[in-house]
Amino acid sequence: MDKSASDQTDASSEESYPSEKRNLVVFALNQILMRLGWMFKAESVVIPAFIDIYTSSGTIRGLLPLILRIGQSLPQFLVAQRVARMPKKQGFFILTGFGFTVPWCVLSLTLGLANWSANVIVAIFLVLCTVHWLMVGCNHLASGTLQGKLISPEKRGRLLAYSNVIGCSLSIAFAIYLMPRWLSESDPRYAVIFGVTAGAFGIAAFISFGFKELPSQPEGTAPFFKFLGDALLLLRYDRNFRRFALVILLFYSIWPLFPHYAVFGKRTLGLASSGFVTLIVAQNVSNAVGAGIMGNIADRSGNRSVLRLLILISAFTPLLAVAISRMPSGAQLYWIIFALIGFTPVSARIVTNYTLEIAPQEKHPQYLGVMSLFQAIPLFVSPLVGALIEQFAFEPVFFACSALVALGFLLTFRIAEPRFNQGS
Repeated sequence: MDKSASDQTDASSEESYPSEKRNLVVFALNQILMRLGWMFKAESVVIPAFIDIYTSSGTIRGLLPLILRIGQSLPQFLVAQRVARMPKKQGFFILTGFGFTVPWCVLSLTLGLANWSANVIVAIFLVLCTVHWLMVGCNHLASGTLQGKLISPEKRGRLLAYSNVIGCSLSIAFAIYLMPRWLSESDPRYAVIFGVTAGAFGIAAFISFGFKELPSQPEGTAPFFKFLGDALLLLRYDRNFRRFALVILLFYSIWPLFPHYAVFGKRTLGLASSGFVTLIVAQNVSNAVGAGIMGNIADRSGNRSVLRLLILISAFTPLLAVAISRMPSGAQLYWIIFALIGFTPVSARIVTNYTLEIAPQEKHPQYLGVMSLFQAIPLFVSPLVGALIEQFAFEPVFFACSALVALGFLLTFRIAEPRFNQGS
């Protein structure tokens, strides 16, 4: 591309996305702080280790992905109409950002100021976790629509790359310095861990006041059920979106396994809680490296190829976990599994970015809402997955989930790359 063409592209981008540079910085700072807070409450390491102190039930662990996805998905669909009618999305984004901060404040105070029984702690945690994920679901919809409004498609991958690289680098430094003493086998300090989580989330929400957003024309005031019907009709009339929804349905069948990997390593390889720091570091290193690489590939070649690679990695992960568990030196290699899991936040962003590209801007909330439902469906069987692990052991369930994700990988060859279609 010559200089004049580049200048024309920049001018067009500035016209369609005013104040884009400022908003890119604010988005990046928000996501960096979010990444840091997420590290301290990692669902694949910290939360399973915390729950395992109070109960060894696989069914309870299986509830975690269900709560995560229901909370993250259903609110998106239910509030999509309201968000579509908002001339400005920034206020809702900030409100929900503070909303999912509060449960971690409450949990930190509960653990630090009172001595509750194990059953009470588990019950309180599940309730607060549900509230957290309800707020996260609303926030993700606001984030997606706000990003679609403020950031051009060609720069969303760059935003993903820079924010994740910086956020994960900070997370790694904090994990190495703080987590060994906070996750000590004799006196784990979860009250402090969850307090820091709340602090990082709160600062991220406060930073969001820096967005510069112009009001847009609301989509309309259609009743909710008409909005719902129109959203579901997208599956009927948009063949590519229908295929993509099926790919996501199969891809997310791997998510019910995430809380079980740490416990699987603990029971088969004797991993100690203090050794989980290595897993957290591995997960954040791969998140940073993966975001940097995948984000730039997505900007240059489109999101489809990146999504295809990420699905293949997910299909391979359970098989590798079983293989490592049977090696004499498996305990020293198990970090590889969490390095692969580290690509998960990247895949969630790529799914959102692909959805934004195949949808007209005025229908972004509808497309994102429908996609969130398909992301949620596999998580309804999460408690069943936990029960099956208790009944039949980890390995058969790992193999079955891997096969489903592999089928989703094959179906990615049937979906379109909108970046190429736009170019033609």
